[in-house]
Amino acid sequence: MRAFMAALALAVLTGCATDMPEPAAPSATGAGQEAKWKMERLKADCMKQKGFKYTPFVMSGPKETEAQKKMAAGDYAATKEVRAKYGYRIFSQFVYPNDSASGALVVEEYGEDPNPGVRMNKTQFNAYKKAEDACMSKAFKAVLNKDVKNRMDVFKMQAELKKQLTTRRLDGDAELVRLAATFGDCLKGKGYAITSLKPSDLAGRGEKAMLAQVTKIGKEQGDESWPDIMAAQARPYLAKEIKDALEDLECGKEFYVRYSPMSTAVDQEVEAQFPL
Repeated sequence: MRAFMAALALAVLTGCATDMPEPAAPSATGAGQEAKWKMERLKADCMKQKGFKYTPFVMSGPKETEAQKKMAAGDYAATKEVRAKYGYRIFSQFVYPNDSASGALVVEEYGEDPNPGVRMNKTQFNAYKKAEDACMSKAFKAVLNKDVKNRMDVFKMQAELKKQLTTRRLDGDAELVRLAATFGDCLKGKGYAITSLKPSDLAGRGEKAMLAQVTKIGKEQGDESWPDIMAAQARPYLAKEIKDALEDLECGKEFYVRYSPMSTAVDQEVEAQFPL
């Protein structure tokens, strides 16, 4: 969910300049990175044919810390280190807004899109967007042999594939199901309300609860999207989040050793099949 929202926010926040020199494409650093650059170059040629200047651009994104890499692989000590400071990386975004390790969207770390954006008037933007969607569709078909209409279409396909893989590989894994039962019983013993013992539901329980709290604050502010919370206001919430996250980890110590690398593999496959 947060990755999806970050992508939408970046689409709005990055990019203004229209006459910057074309940057050199970096070497592939992750799943789908090479495919992204191939599609971007095809997209640029297509846009040129339609009368628009377009510079190939792939968002770099913040680099993972060593602790985050180990956490994704299921390392207990690294997971505890991250959770002890950031919890589930929800309220930490408000306490540490300039630290991408907190989950905060630090736009500068994604690179600046050199292509036309907010400076275009409505008529120009509509024409540009129509051409961009058509060229993106053409590039996806040429490189990945996939039929997509636009960027939102890719987001939807990513979400659907992740749902399918999660159901089959995570929630359908017999050992994870066994570990989840013990994990859930432990959390119940600590007073947490457990409504589902599906591995993916248990793994996402804490983050979901914190996001619900953020949504509640947003509604109270009259903003149902992402509220404006000052660091001082967020710290008490983060303290509770950290307590929850550490107790969750202790209860799910064995569970996460198996779940985390399997979940990471799912995310990598989704990225490889639908790079964006």
